[in-house]
Order: sequence, then C-alpha cells, then structure tokens
Amino acid sequence: MKILTFLAIAAVMALASCSVQSGVSGLGPAQSDQILSELRQIHQLLLDQGAHVATAPQAQAPAPVAAPMTAPAPAAHAAATTPLVSLDASPHDSIGSSTAAVVLVEFTDYQCPFCRRFHERSWPEIKRRYVDTGKVRLEVRDMPLQFHDAAMPAAIAARCAGQQGKFWPVFSALLDKPDALTKEGPRQAAIAAGVSLAAFEQCLRNPQVLGAIEADIEDAQRIGVDGTPGFVIARRKGNRLEGTLLLGAQPANVFASRIDALLDGPTP
Repeated sequence: MKILTFLAIAAVMALASCSVQSGVSGLGPAQSDQILSELRQIHQLLLDQGAHVATAPQAQAPAPVAAPMTAPAPAAHAAATTPLVSLDASPHDSIGSSTAAVVLVEFTDYQCPFCRRFHERSWPEIKRRYVDTGKVRLEVRDMPLQFHDAAMPAAIAARCAGQQGKFWPVFSALLDKPDALTKEGPRQAAIAAGVSLAAFEQCLRNPQVLGAIEADIEDAQRIGVDGTPGFVIARRKGNRLEGTLLLGAQPANVFASRIDALLDGPTP
C-alpha cells in the first residue's frame, strides 16, 4: 500500500509542469487536471484503506529488531546530494532585494497552466516569508514552449514592457488571465500598464529581444529544465548563480526546505 501511495504522489508531482514533450503526448491542460484529480482520489482511497487496516485486529508482532548503529543522514544534508547547476547572473526582471542571500530563478511559459498554478498557490507564501523579508529575490526567465503559440508573443511583450519599468503588471495580466493570451492581448496589457506605445512597438520588432529569450531557452535546456515552471534555487558566486533544480509547481513548503537549507548554510 505504501508503494502505491508513493507512486500516486509521484505521478501527481510529475504532472505539475508543462513538459517539453506535451506536444507529442497530446496531454492538454484539461486532461492533465482530470488525471491529477483521479490520482488524488486514488491517493485518498489508499489512505482510507490504510486507516481501515490500522484499526483491524492485529496479529502478535514479532520481536523488535535492533536498530542499526549508524544514524541516518540529517535531512539538511539532502540538498548537498542534489547536483548543482550554474547560470550566468545576467540582469533579468526580478522582485525582491538586490542583496538577497538567495535567488529563485523561474523559467516560465505564459500559456502554461502550471506556471499559473505556482503563482496562485505557492508564490504568495514564498513571497510573504522570504521575498518581503529581504531573504530571497525572484528572477523571471523565459521558456516559451513550442506548442504554446501564444507563449512567445507574451514573453516578448512582457520583456518590452519591462524596458519601461512595467514588467510585473504585464506579467501578472498575461499569466493570471488565460483569456488575455489573444493576438492583441499582450499589446492591450502593455497599454493598460501605461507603456509608451511607440517605444513598446519598436521593441517588439527588435531582434535582440527574441535573441535574449532564445538564450534563456538554451540555458534552461542545458541545465536540465524539461518543462515549465522550472526553478533554480541559488546563491550568487561572482558573476554566476549556483544552485539546485526544482521542477514543477511544487507546494510552498518544498521551496521553503530548499531555501532554508541555503540560508542556514555557509556564506559563499
């Protein structure tokens, strides 16, 4: 029963991202949500069965076996076994203190429902506990997936709005509202945020903006991000960010354990 419970939970976690293979597998957001719902029902059923077994009459337990002399490794050391990845610490749109000890890099796709889920469910708690207190800075990088036809135009628009200091209003408008991802949606979001339209439209035609997004995609693929959202929880070392990967729209406590491990660790 424990194995089945673990498999159900693992499957839910695995589905908590928009995979680069989604275009091949054919799983759309609605299908993914349906599968998640079914897996949660299976998980609850397994928990109920476990509770029933626990209350049933038990046979006499065998004599206890002596515990091994070697204690298990502390949980705080778990992050040390996770392979480190490294990114160039180039400027990107971010929120939080520029001197924050930890940088949370998010690779996002504006059309991915799991990116939206992260910002709805996990981000508020992370922001309250770590960003608002100056401990963490969130940095957004782009990974528009090829089968999301509205993702690249949205990424370009958000970057161009960012050149006028309007990144976050446009980011929120496009990510939080799927119906904003129409042909004119990014432009309307930028206008609503108060950009200079002439400068914004000139930026949309600038090939360097597209090149910067493509560089983000290459970085993501190089370090093993295979879907969105993908995260690197890092500390700055010179002109590099060095940290560990965390993939998918995981619960806030999963992020917290990694962040706390970095905050409690030695200063680089």
